[in-house]
Amino acid sequence: MKLFIATIILFISFYIIKVDLFEGTIPLAYSSEVSIEECMESPEYIVAEIMPGETIYSLFAIYPTSEEISFTKRLNDFYELNPHLKKQSFHVGEKVLLPVYTSQSNCKKEN
Repeated sequence: MKLFIATIILFISFYIIKVDLFEGTIPLAYSSEVSIEECMESPEYIVAEIMPGETIYSLFAIYPTSEEISFTKRLNDFYELNPHLKKQSFHVGEKVLLPVYTSQSNCKKEN
């Protein structure tokens, strides 16, 4: 009976070690995905002043991006930078923050 319990404990220990090595915290520490996410976490922005008749579409047209970013992604980032504009319209002379997307070549990618 002691041998049976020792074998079960040994198999459970091996399973825990295997899961930790292949799926747990150790691979996440050396994953290249983590460094890419850290690089993309801090969005840059520019300050734009609202002129008469401007809309979000016109602001995005005036300040285009060099990267392939979808409109919904830009819109979500815009509202993260300007949460007060979710339920109100633009006012002439108001300053808003527009997200700027730069090339990810500056980020270090580990293979």
